[in-house]
Amino acid sequence: MAVGRPRRRLNRNVPYAAVNGLNMYYEVHGEGPPLLLLHGGSGAIPERWFPFFSPRFQVIAIEQMGHGRTADVMDRSFHYHDMAEDTVELLRQLQIECAVVVGYSDGGIIGLDIAIHHPGRVTKLAVTGAQSRVDGYTEENQEWARTFDPAVQPVSETYGRLSPDGAEHWPIVLGRLKPMWIAEPSFTPEQLQSIRAPTLIIIGDDDIVTPEHAVEMFRTIPGARLCVVPLAGHGVLPKDTVLTFLQEGANDGT
Repeated sequence: MAVGRPRRRLNRNVPYAAVNGLNMYYEVHGEGPPLLLLHGGSGAIPERWFPFFSPRFQVIAIEQMGHGRTADVMDRSFHYHDMAEDTVELLRQLQIECAVVVGYSDGGIIGLDIAIHHPGRVTKLAVTGAQSRVDGYTEENQEWARTFDPAVQPVSETYGRLSPDGAEHWPIVLGRLKPMWIAEPSFTPEQLQSIRAPTLIIIGDDDIVTPEHAVEMFRTIPGARLCVVPLAGHGVLPKDTVLTFLQEGANDGT
C-alpha cells in the first residue's frame, strides 16, 4: 500500500509542537501507515472520523492557527498556503516523510496546496467540500462570505470550549478569516494538473461547492476520482467509498 511506511511511535503525551511561531495542537490515534486528518474552517479536529480510520491507519489530526486548541497569532494573516506550510513543518518534526491526506472544506484546500507544493509528502488525497477557486462556491455562499458580520455570529460551541483565546476572540478570528474566504483559494489549472497523488473529490449534492466545479476539478487533476453523495450537504464523508479508495493497490504494491 503506497501510503508511506509507519514511522517511529509518536509521543501521544506531548500534544503541542512549536511550528512557525505557533504552539500547534495535534493528536495521534491508531497504528499503521500515517494518515493526516485536516479539519474545516473555524472548526477543530473532527473526532467523529477517528473510528473510520484509526483501525487501519496512524491518524495524525492537527488544529491550525486560531482553530481548536491552537492559539491565534495576531501578527500573522490567514492564508491557505501558510497553513499548508505549517502542516508540512509539523510532519517534518514528527519525522513523517509522506502520508495519506484527508481534508474537509478548508482542510481539503490545505491538502490540495500540500499536494501541489510538496508532492512527495502526499501519497493519496481525499477531499470533501473543497474547491480550487473562490467561484467554486455557490453564489449564495460567495455572497455570505462577502457580507457576513463577524460580530453577530454565534460562538461555536467547539470554539468556546477549546480555544485558548477564549470565546470573546471568536468574532476576531472570524474577522481575520473573512479576507481569506473572500479571496482564496486561487489554484491555477496548471497547478491542479501538477498533482500526482491519486485524488478523490467528494461533495454532497447540496454542498456549498457546486457540482460543476467539482467536475472541473475531477477533469483537471490527473486520474482523479469523483464522488457526489445524494441528499448530502457540506462535509459529507462516505466511509466505505473513502476506505476503498485509500486501500486501492494495497495488495499489488502500487
